[in-house]
Parts: sequence; C-alpha cells; structure tokens
Amino acid sequence: MTKALAKEVGPSNIRVNAIAPGAIDTDMNKDLAEKEIEELEKEIPLGRIGKPEDIANCIKWLAENEYITGQVITIDRRMDKLIKKSI
Repeated sequence: MTKALAKEVGPSNIRVNAIAPGAIDTDMNKDLAEKEIEELEKEIPLGRIGKPEDIANCIKWLAENEYITGQVITIDRRMDKLIKKSI
C-alpha cells in the first residue's frame, strides 16, 4: 500500500513512507513481565527494547529527506523474523 500510494501521489511531490516499529518501551508494554522483556531482548540484534526516541529519530530523518518515498522502514528487524516463522 505504501509503495502504491507513493507512486500515485509522487507526481504531486507528496512522499509516502511507513515505519514498522518492533518492541518499543511504551505504555503498551508496561504490563510485560521481566522474563517476557528478557525474551524479547534476546531476539533483538541490539539486545534491548527500543525507545520512543529511536522512532522519533527515524521520523525526523524521513521528514528531512526530500527524496525517499515508498519505503517501509522496520526498526529492530525482530518482527520480520516472527512473521516469517508464522508463514
């Protein structure tokens, strides 16, 4: 959908991108047990849960770059691994 929309509105100089975050330290994860967090961190290449600032930095980078469009940026890559396992 991101690529299709980017192609459709690109001639109007409108950029379309998406961010697909993995595990981020937000209220959504506040009820996870310490063991669950440790298991998540084992699957993340950097060995830690992401921070909201990690996502904000990506948003800022995309906003400042006038040429990138039609991209889905996965932050931490863990979710890709889980999706492939379920297929």
